[in-house]
Amino acid sequence: MRIFQQYLDKSLRYYSILVVCIAITGMGYVFSSEPAIAQALEAGKAEIITAQAEGAASQDRIDSLDDQTNRLESEYKAVLQQLETLRVYNQQLRDLIANQEAERVQVNIDIDRVTTIDREVIPLMLRMVDALDQFVELDVPFLINERRERVTRLRQTMLRSDASPAEKFRRVLESYQIENEYGRTIEGYQGQVVNNAGQQLTVDFLRIGRVAFIYKTLDDSELSRWNRQTRAWESLDNDYLVDVKRGLSIARQQVAPDLVLLPIEAAEGGAQ
Repeated sequence: MRIFQQYLDKSLRYYSILVVCIAITGMGYVFSSEPAIAQALEAGKAEIITAQAEGAASQDRIDSLDDQTNRLESEYKAVLQQLETLRVYNQQLRDLIANQEAERVQVNIDIDRVTTIDREVIPLMLRMVDALDQFVELDVPFLINERRERVTRLRQTMLRSDASPAEKFRRVLESYQIENEYGRTIEGYQGQVVNNAGQQLTVDFLRIGRVAFIYKTLDDSELSRWNRQTRAWESLDNDYLVDVKRGLSIARQQVAPDLVLLPIEAAEGGAQ
């Protein structure tokens, strides 16, 4: 605005000069000669041309300033928009940081609890392994080597530093589940046995849960069952041989399930 006002003042001054020149020209017919008039007109004309040039330059500067103002205004609005976007983003980050801090506190609490649980669970697992070991030794001696090896592997797992408490506990539970399944299944397999005469024989074992554990020699010459009370083998009458063979075939899924008559040990320890 100040530049425009300066341009307006100069224009008024130049127009005043022109009027004065015209007046002088009129008076020149009376007081001056023709060369003086021409010189005054040329001087006024030059002033007017200079004023017009300066006015055009001033207008260009005004236009340039207007463009700069518009550009600065656009940039200012863009900066305001970015500022608002950053404000929303920063608020989101603050919320995330607050949630992460809450989770960190909870994780630290859980870690403390896990440490306490480890101190309580590990002794429990060791007692469970000891109990399983004792159970296997006192139980009917079917698959005895396999079951003893399972207990040995459990003890080795308990000593492993790279095994987590959860992994150790899972292994212990699996071993208990396997032992539990033995009580609900029947099985027939070949193995080695030392009979009452001290002879090592290859025999067919028949296990029915934990209530009957019987073997017969491959030539059917000897038939015995395990006595839980005496913890020794006792001979069976050969009258049971046909049922033992049928039981082995059923256990090996060679025939359909059927009724077999076998001697089992009742709860009170009497033979049935």
